[in-house]
Amino acid sequence: MKTSTRVTVSTLAAVLLGLAATSPVHAIPVIANGGFEAGFASWTRVDQLGSEGTFFSQSGTLSPVNGDPVPAPPQGTTAAMTDAPGPGSHVLYQDFVATADAAALGFALFVGNRASLFATPASLDFSTPTLNQQARVDILKNASDPFSVTATAVLLNLYQTKMGDPLISGYNTITTDISALLAAHAGETLRLRFAETDNVFSFQLGVDNVRFDQVQIPEPASILLLGAALVVLVGSRVVTRSRS
Repeated sequence: MKTSTRVTVSTLAAVLLGLAATSPVHAIPVIANGGFEAGFASWTRVDQLGSEGTFFSQSGTLSPVNGDPVPAPPQGTTAAMTDAPGPGSHVLYQDFVATADAAALGFALFVGNRASLFATPASLDFSTPTLNQQARVDILKNASDPFSVTATAVLLNLYQTKMGDPLISGYNTITTDISALLAAHAGETLRLRFAETDNVFSFQLGVDNVRFDQVQIPEPASILLLGAALVVLVGSRVVTRSRS
């Protein structure tokens, strides 16, 4: 009888724990063609007037224009990469609809700065005497100028090169939980932007494996179930000790 009771209690606790660990599947934002295997379908490329080069499809281990050594795409056979024989400012973006569900935004980034430094003024304009050699990733309001870095346009900066960073690095995967931003702008169209500016020397910015991932957050009902399971387990131990 004692064995049967213990089995029943253990089974009930296991069921409650299983239910607590299971959360409903929600819709999260979608990035289409995040691996660039379909070229630039679903993406928009913009180059500042007078720029040389752009974002290219890149495969293998050489940059698309200058033939500099670069790492192979980390996902599939193709990545997006800037390259040029001269100075310029280049933007790659995709708009997406924010949802109220918890999600993390991830991407793999290669930084290939062939100059001797980074220069990061608060601008993506390459055509000024000011040194400007940088890369950055932002979430913008979707009606913003693709090259804007103002506080009214940029909702969240996800990455930016800075003085002292390794000049050549990657591909590194960067993942950021943006659940709070999504909740604050649920239903709105936002813009994910990758930007690279160079007026010192050549610069390759590689982008691959751009995606949203679900972030699991226990819901109130799941927390109650977890509490019930713990109560059952503790109660079963108390009963067992009192009988022994």
